[in-house]
This record gives sequence, C-alpha cells and structure tokens, in this order.
Amino acid sequence: MNLSFEEGSDLDDIRGRITSDDAEMRRVAVIDLVDCVDDEDATELAVQALSDPDAGVRAEAARILDEFEGESVIAALLNALGDSDETVREAAAETLSENKDRSAGSAILQRFEDDDSFVKASCLRALRDLRLPASKAVALESLSHPDARVRREAVGVLAYLKSEDVLLALMNIASTDADPQVRKVGVGSLIFSRTERAAEALIKALSDENWQVREEAALIIGKVGVSSAVAPLIEAMNDDYWQVRVKAAGSLGKLKDPAAVDVLGQALSFNISNLRKEAAAALGEIASPAGLPFLEAASGDIDPDVRKVALWAIDQINQKN
Repeated sequence: MNLSFEEGSDLDDIRGRITSDDAEMRRVAVIDLVDCVDDEDATELAVQALSDPDAGVRAEAARILDEFEGESVIAALLNALGDSDETVREAAAETLSENKDRSAGSAILQRFEDDDSFVKASCLRALRDLRLPASKAVALESLSHPDARVRREAVGVLAYLKSEDVLLALMNIASTDADPQVRKVGVGSLIFSRTERAAEALIKALSDENWQVREEAALIIGKVGVSSAVAPLIEAMNDDYWQVRVKAAGSLGKLKDPAAVDVLGQALSFNISNLRKEAAAALGEIASPAGLPFLEAASGDIDPDVRKVALWAIDQINQKN
C-alpha cells in the first residue's frame, strides 16, 4: 500500500481515501486536506474527521484544523476537548490556543462552563491571546480553582490583559499559591507593571522556597528594571542553585549598579561556565573600571565563550571610561 503524501491532494481523491477502511490511509488523507484549505468542502471533511473512530485520525484532524477558519472549526475543536483520547484532547487544545479570531470568544467562554478541569484550562489558554475584556471575570474566578492547571492558565489570561486592577490578585498568586509552577507564572505575570508594589512582590519572590520561582523573579526584575532590587540580587548571587545566580547576574548587568562589581567578579571563578559568561557580560554592561582585574583574569578562561565575553566586556569598559 502506497501512503505517500504525493499520492494526490485533489479533493475528490482525498474524499475517497478519507472513507477508507484503513485508518492510516484516512490519517494521511486528513493531512492532505491542508492542500485544499480554501475549499469549504475541505473544511467540512476536516471537521468530520474529528469524529473518526480512530484516535490517530482524530488527533491529526485536530492538528491540521489550525489551517482552517470558521465557526464550525472552533465548535469542533471545543467539542474535541472532551475526547476520550488524551492525545486528541491535547491536540485540540493546542490548535485552539493558536486561534487569533476574537469572534470565537463567546463560544470559548460558553465551553468554559464545563466542569472538567482540562476543558477549563484549555479554554483559558485559548482566551489568553484574544485579550477579551469579558475573559477577566472568569480568569479572576479561576484563580481559586482547586486544579493548578486552571489557576496557571487564568494567570496567563490576566497577564495578557495587562490591567493594573488585577495586579493585587496576581501578586497574591505569586506569593501564596500552593503550587510552585503557579507561583512562577504569577511572578512572570508581573512584568507588565512598573509600580512600586509590583517591584516589592518581585523582590519578595527572590526568597521563595522554590528555586524556579526565585529564578523567574531574578529574570523579571532585570526586564522590568527594578533599581531597588540591587541588594537582593547581590544576595541572590549566593543562591544554592546556579540557575538563580545566572539570572541574578544578568539582571545586575541590566541595572548597571557598580555595587554589584565585586560579587560578579567573584562569580567569574565559579565552576559553571554559563554563570561565568553571564557575570562577565554583566561587568561589561556596568562598565566600571573596578571590574577590569576580574575580566583580565577571565580572558584566560578555559571556556572560549567566557574568554570572548570577557574581552568584549574589557572593551566596553575601555570605551566608556
């Protein structure tokens, strides 16, 4: 049996293969529907394939539907969130998350009313990029949902809305949620705010019991430019996890405070090359002459990338002083 993708993409040919008794032939036919995306009949066939008895065919249909548009497509994908097969559900959720048609919002919000946690989380994920004002209320309500997946996706919706009136709710999630991954997403969501209270929440997160939350806080502080976080970031350079130290070093470079030169210079002797490289880059960004002795030593580092960055940093300091 020849299942080559070059077997033919003509819709009549595909229609014949998509009703084959062979599931693999039907799956390939579904893939070929993408070549007929402008044909309304192709859309109908793709939607119908989501009801195929074979899970592999249904999953393929869910994946290729990201190439199609229309209410019937959204409705079929929303229905597929309740499929008996996990792969199909995940594929449908992924395709829905890539939809940018705001007119689909009402249907997604209606599907959100389902009691199933996966369906709720998937609907919130689909709502995120649409940035619909109507999604704020359901997202806020979902912050107290017992399933961490739902809370995590709710944070994403609120973060994309970039509304200061939800800042307190996001700060609360970032510091008190029981799930560390939800706290991490909560910390990341604070990136849109330049308020003092958001800065305080980010600094507080540097002391979270979970290292991934601390790492996220160290990263976001640099992106936001929290100048009051220099001392806490310097302290974070002694974190037990080198991943946190890497992000702290990067943010210290962005803040450009000479007070960080010594701790960054000491990091150039750490046994993780990624940290040495980040510390060298940060010293170059700060551009303080006090960093030259550290960088001159690092110019002979065993790692070529560290040497390269150290030489760049030396050049930066010489140019700016």
